[in-house]
Amino acid sequence: MWNSCCLALRWLRGHPNVHHEVTAMQVEQSQNQQTARMLDLFTTPTVRWALFIAVFLQLSQQLSGINAVIYYSTAIFKTAGYDKSQSEYANLGLGATNSVVTIISVFLMDRLGRRILHLTGITGMFFTSLILVISLLVQATPFWNKVSLIMTILFVAFFGVGPGSIPWLITAELFNQTYRVPASSIAVLVNWSANFAVGLGFKPLFTNALHEYTFFLFTGFLLIFFLLTFFFVPETKAKDVETIYAEINAGQVWRKRQAPVQFIENRFGQESSVNYRPLQSA
Repeated sequence: MWNSCCLALRWLRGHPNVHHEVTAMQVEQSQNQQTARMLDLFTTPTVRWALFIAVFLQLSQQLSGINAVIYYSTAIFKTAGYDKSQSEYANLGLGATNSVVTIISVFLMDRLGRRILHLTGITGMFFTSLILVISLLVQATPFWNKVSLIMTILFVAFFGVGPGSIPWLITAELFNQTYRVPASSIAVLVNWSANFAVGLGFKPLFTNALHEYTFFLFTGFLLIFFLLTFFFVPETKAKDVETIYAEINAGQVWRKRQAPVQFIENRFGQESSVNYRPLQSA
């Protein structure tokens, strides 16, 4: 079994030096490692910081405006000047675009890395949302109708590049087996709560209050999430949890450097870079 594990890890990590990671898995299995309590996520400094990263990545998926576009795309296209039949066909195009780009991103994430894909997706969504607002505000003409359609499709495409899948992948890679279950539970709770809030709140804002300006809210969120991702989200591709935590503790994750891993004992008596000391400021 462990030989197969080594082969799989070498393929996943892209390098042959996986002995330390396999040894950690063996120790974890032999000690029947228990799952951390929910409270431990907030009392362990590095894990608490990793949880913060996981939470805002989940929010970047839902507060990007993607569900507003998916849920109410027909109404948006009607506002842009398309009739009901054209709006429904355009809506089908959005679903197809999301599916195709997400499949492509699966092959890109292990080549380019999680961080760069997420930043690319958020950046693309930011600019396409700006142009989409402009196209909805100007007087309906054939040219601007086409612009609004193209920007909406590109908005969904950039979502598939990064925010559609990357938050789930990074959330799983930020935690070892001890903390992964409670951390994933919080991530799912945050994700679906934000989904519910957007689904419930967008239509009243779009039809009764802010109208076309509603998308400026999502544009602002996208800018915030870009900055948070750029300054705080480490690259997790081909790295074990200890290496990722060492980079988080070292700060300045946007610099392409790999911090040394320092092992100490955690509350379960196992060696880990997860520690109780305050994080160093960036």
